Amino acid sequence: MSWRTGWVAAAVVLALVAVLAVAVWGLGSPGGSPSGGPGSSSASVVTAPPTSTAPTIKPPHGHHHRVKDPLQPIKIHHDPGCPIRPPQLLRVMQFNIHAGVSRFGGVGLTRIAAEIRAAHPDVVSLNEVDSGTVRSGRADEAAYLGHATGLHAIYGPNLRYDGGRFGNAILSRFPIRETHNTRLPGHPRSEPRGILEAELRVGHRTVSFSSVHLSQGGRGAGQRVRQAEAIARVVRNSARPTIVAGDLNSRPTDLPVRILRQYLLDAQEQGGTGPGLTVPEGAPRSRIDYILYDNDFAAVPDSTRVLPSGSSDHRSVWTELVLRPKGQC
Repeated sequence: MSWRTGWVAAAVVLALVAVLAVAVWGLGSPGGSPSGGPGSSSASVVTAPPTSTAPTIKPPHGHHHRVKDPLQPIKIHHDPGCPIRPPQLLRVMQFNIHAGVSRFGGVGLTRIAAEIRAAHPDVVSLNEVDSGTVRSGRADEAAYLGHATGLHAIYGPNLRYDGGRFGNAILSRFPIRETHNTRLPGHPRSEPRGILEAELRVGHRTVSFSSVHLSQGGRGAGQRVRQAEAIARVVRNSARPTIVAGDLNSRPTDLPVRILRQYLLDAQEQGGTGPGLTVPEGAPRSRIDYILYDNDFAAVPDSTRVLPSGSSDHRSVWTELVLRPKGQC
């Protein structure tokens, strides 16, 4: 073989390797394959500090997985001589929106917005939310959905991807007083994950509401455990009535859910009927999307349900929670 022939052969091999690398990167992209869509919305949205500049919640040294029994709902016995204020009702929704990219092709933000409006939620946790990416038509999805639903919107980006950002968002009918977006533990080469926290003013009370999305796949199993432990520490340190909603990529009996259930109740268990399966959307076989809350709330019986989606690859979860009156005796 001449030196010229050898050089050409080497160049062909390098080109094939480059093409293969691009293909693998595309298949492993967050939220699905790229697709065109509507332009960015002009609606305003509050963006929490990106996780690259926020502190990481680190697991304690030498931690272990001793899990306590799950939290049980408390019963309040009303004393007729104790005056109480009427309870506050919150309609809560959890929705992984698949980056706004319809599983049938194209951008499905309009359909997602219509499904949220139809549910009439007061507060929504959104996962797999794009901002400025090519695949979603450069849309600011949190701002668009906030404008389309008439709700306040905050965005917590965790990853720079496809010319934009990717993360969680919260929509709220209640005023948003404060926000934090904090990186969760994870492998340095894995997709970053975060917990987006918002302090909501609900009547005369302040409520902590968080949106989370744990690592996926078999390789993310250990990361999900560490992430759940980090979220549990946030819950334990909260002095507010607390709700945590998100795609946990874990079944109810898996360790990450059991870790969180030590401190939080499960809306499906307390207020739902049936198994509450959420994925895959067309024929659900698993429950990995949750609305969890502490004993400052109570689920309205039979209010928790799973709602079908004509766009996302997840079904959403919807429930009604009663904020117990403060100081009830």
